[in-house]
Amino acid sequence: MLISFTVSKTEYIYLKQKESKKASKISLMANINGFFLTVPVNFNETNLHNFLQTKKNWITKTYEYYKKYNTNFGKIYDDKFYLYYLGQKYRVDIAKDVINNAIISSSINKITFHVLNKKNYKKYIKNWYLTQTSIIINERIKILSTLMNVKYTKIKIKDNSTRWGSCSSKGNLNFSLYLVAFPMSVIDYVIIHELAHLKEFNHSKKFWEIVMNMDHDYKEKISYLKKYGNLIIL
Repeated sequence: MLISFTVSKTEYIYLKQKESKKASKISLMANINGFFLTVPVNFNETNLHNFLQTKKNWITKTYEYYKKYNTNFGKIYDDKFYLYYLGQKYRVDIAKDVINNAIISSSINKITFHVLNKKNYKKYIKNWYLTQTSIIINERIKILSTLMNVKYTKIKIKDNSTRWGSCSSKGNLNFSLYLVAFPMSVIDYVIIHELAHLKEFNHSKKFWEIVMNMDHDYKEKISYLKKYGNLIIL
């Protein structure tokens, strides 16, 4: 169910509402894909109206915040689905087919996902991200680890959208499957960061010197991840 909400004289948005037996009160959350209301079963319409009025300033500010990034990162808007691949924005089409496959049309900035079951398209896109990230990580880490003169034990790609990489004391490296959404320079920074931990298992001055020796603009990459990292949502 969609609820219309006016954010200005010329703009309005839709809040996506769902009932939940587990909910004891009305709650509201937002991300780049929109606003989501969770309400108890048999909720009171008047209470909902009053709740939204108390949240009006927050809704308006949050709407303006995500509006800034709508042209910069993947989004769902007006029934069109967008995502990023290597820092470039692509429109996504989902087509039912007899096999799972993805076709990238760079000339028109579109990725067509052919899937067996359209209801599970997000799961397939995640698997596609994982595969693409695995290919790039394995290619780049061989080069970068040689340049840094470090050896890692093994690599694992995980479903993580908040921690882009990690390193264990045993030399095992983990990377987020969403890394392939970012430009190659940012991916390289994440790899360099984790490889540097194989020399300095901390974030000391010496650690950052190792990183800077490989990437003089690493602070820009950190800012990029902070700015856009939380907007990767499937």
